[in-house]
Amino acid sequence: YYSVLSNYIVKPYNGHIDLFRSKIKMYFLKDKKFLGWFPYAKKGISIHEVEGDHDHMILGQHSKNFALALQNAINTSLKSNGRN
Repeated sequence: YYSVLSNYIVKPYNGHIDLFRSKIKMYFLKDKKFLGWFPYAKKGISIHEVEGDHDHMILGQHSKNFALALQNAINTSLKSNGRN
């Protein structure tokens, strides 16, 4: 696992990225806005702030807010691609 992870090279994605970012920051981050994803998103990034911290934004009381943010991002993507 660790050898695969350490040898993996992330390449830019020729598309748009939806970034779901937790409102509570638990770690030191150099790039607080894009969390390091900016160089990899050739067609931009949409940021969706969700309740909770990184480990809990999809669990318990925060799961409904995350699900709504995800559904809104999917709906927006479908509309912009002409799929309704």
